[in-house]
Amino acid sequence: MKLADWEHRLHTLTPPSDIRLGLERVKAVWQRLDQQRPRTVITVAGTNGKGSTVEALGFLLGHTESTVGQYTSPHLHHITERIRVSGLPVDSEVLASALDQVESVRGSLYLTYFEYLTLAAFCIFQDQDLDYWVCEIGLGGRLDAVNILDADLAIITSIGMDHQEYLGDTLDAIAREKAGVMRPNQCVWTAANNVRETLHACADTVGAHLNWLDASEDHSALLAESRDVLKHARLPIDSLGLAVKALESLDRLPAVMPWEALAALEMPGRLTRRVVSGVQWICDVGHNPEAASYVMDQLKAMTVPGRRVLIMGLLQDKSAVEVIEVLAAAHLFDQVVTVDLLGPRGRSGDDLQLIWKTRLPKTPIESFATLAHAIAALEQTLTAGDQVLVFGSFLLVADALTHDKFN
Repeated sequence: MKLADWEHRLHTLTPPSDIRLGLERVKAVWQRLDQQRPRTVITVAGTNGKGSTVEALGFLLGHTESTVGQYTSPHLHHITERIRVSGLPVDSEVLASALDQVESVRGSLYLTYFEYLTLAAFCIFQDQDLDYWVCEIGLGGRLDAVNILDADLAIITSIGMDHQEYLGDTLDAIAREKAGVMRPNQCVWTAANNVRETLHACADTVGAHLNWLDASEDHSALLAESRDVLKHARLPIDSLGLAVKALESLDRLPAVMPWEALAALEMPGRLTRRVVSGVQWICDVGHNPEAASYVMDQLKAMTVPGRRVLIMGLLQDKSAVEVIEVLAAAHLFDQVVTVDLLGPRGRSGDDLQLIWKTRLPKTPIESFATLAHAIAALEQTLTAGDQVLVFGSFLLVADALTHDKFN
């Protein structure tokens, strides 16, 4: 089948919202494929910072003349963004062929949307005989499809409250699920300093070697001469530090570290900046309280001569109250705009507007059916020096980055 046909089938037979944790089915299909042990596998679990850590790992490994496959989720614009080889999204025909390969051995076993894509990514990486597989855990760790691989090194970026319906309703419970990526005698790096005792206990039980990136020590993982450069890094400093220390543990850091290029490294949808007619637009896919807090810290460090406006849209299964509390507590926004998100997981802008009105009753708050309507209304009042943050769901940010205003 062509990739467009596969996308239609995956959305109808196994929609992205269908989550069935467990390794038995996906492991059985993987064993039916002509699979071999990858050369080196790095898995990246956590709540926030996974994608940027995978990005930094791939960037640095690319400077060692290694061949690298990167698997992340979700995507912003096209499904091929989830699977990259040497930094480039996989070709549509290659992905379709890999999905055909998975289907040819699936038999009667059910696979979810994410499981199909995970197995397809593994087939592509194996067929291209890559040196490194750098794979982001989609949800949790212990029962995530990526965890069928016994990784040579694991990273746990951070631990926050996310997907409680699957992972548990406490930080410790979530930490134990994410620690499921650990293996005996494996090197593990983490910046999840809020669950130290739990992760230590998990590592001791498994026999993994746990290492900490400790922000209280001024990110001692980074070489002293790099700190001034990385103060202005576009990606989170923890993500860069974890990538550096992980590759240092594998003795695979570039001979000459590209610090300035590493600091300039960006990811679409992560504090992505555009300036149009003197107005600064920032787009970020943060959709949980920890991500909201990080974005607010970044905005507080910016000097904005004009007004600040927030455009927000969240899916129904995200913790809107907690996210809005973080955003409201920053006291940065002169105006708030909420937007409807459609689909089975969608949430109305009116719903968000009601929450905002209880937090900032004196702040102008409007709701629109679409992002295009919101932008059209704002254009009547925005002037040079203003700043607009488009924040929340991947769906909202993807819509923003394809808007005619920015292209």
